[in-house]
Amino acid sequence: MTSQAIATVIVCTRNRAASISETLVALAALETPGVEVVIVDSSEGEEQKNTEKMAQKFGTKYVIEPRRGLSQARNTGIAAATGEIIAFTDDDCLPEKGWLTQTLKNYSDPSVWACTGRVIQQLTGGASGLFEEVAGQDLGTERRVFTPADVQGGIGFVLANVRKVFAKHMKSSAPAPFGIGHGSSLSFRKKVFETLGGFDVRFGGGAPFKGCDDIEMLYRVLKGGHKIVYEPAVVVYHKHRLTSDDSGSSAARLSEESTVEEVFKTRYVYSFANGAMLREFRRQPPMFLMFYGRLLQLLLKSFQYRLTGNTNLAKSFGADLRGFLDGCKMHKKLSRESTAAARPPG
Repeated sequence: MTSQAIATVIVCTRNRAASISETLVALAALETPGVEVVIVDSSEGEEQKNTEKMAQKFGTKYVIEPRRGLSQARNTGIAAATGEIIAFTDDDCLPEKGWLTQTLKNYSDPSVWACTGRVIQQLTGGASGLFEEVAGQDLGTERRVFTPADVQGGIGFVLANVRKVFAKHMKSSAPAPFGIGHGSSLSFRKKVFETLGGFDVRFGGGAPFKGCDDIEMLYRVLKGGHKIVYEPAVVVYHKHRLTSDDSGSSAARLSEESTVEEVFKTRYVYSFANGAMLREFRRQPPMFLMFYGRLLQLLLKSFQYRLTGNTNLAKSFGADLRGFLDGCKMHKKLSRESTAAARPPG
């Protein structure tokens, strides 16, 4: 008979054996006793062999998931988990020693079904300032509790959020379910998945919608009538490397330009997922308002920064706008294909 862990930490990985080794060192140093760690590996070739060796070295449960997609891997990890609380971090993240202890404190309230934490970027490279400005994930030091009322919509919702259309980067001020947290530091009661189902495999890295797997799940928790806590004492460090050379050479300048382009590509992916997510739930009042509010924001900010000559922010919001529209197109395409597949022959 398998013993039940206090909590399970799931790390999904693909071809990052070197990176996940640092994550496993950090998880081994957690101050919380009785923790089960599950590695879900979608790697190939030597990377898979190296990741398995690393999992064996640290005594973690190791599961192979050959199918692509982060949500698919997370669902596989959930099926292998024994903990009543299931936490997720990424293979390029370093949780603090108290990460899980601080997480579990929030579950003393039975109405809390999910908890997110603070994600602090550890950036290198000349474009790190731009990345933090337009793509940073740090949601701040204020503890916040989200309830089903936060996704009900109505005139109060509109008045509270209309100013955010004009914000440069909404971050923690974004309306729920955005601005609650990120998949790099995320946890749920296991009964969330038993009650609401697993992650939607269309969302997340390696899937058609590229991301928003975390946001989509958090939205379902709130719509299901449960609370979510953003706990800033739950901290992980994200090793996001934007590599460049500071030698001043033409090669260094080329490297700097490439890292800036990486920032714009990141914004494109985030916005692509955002567009697909909002279109998925566009018939629900708050999502309807956010869908058109976000579109208006991207149009206004792209125009504003082009007009004022702020090239980087103009390109950032331009990438956002393209991603948003492309995400909507992808959602529409897959919705049509799903409808056609479900239609009886003849």
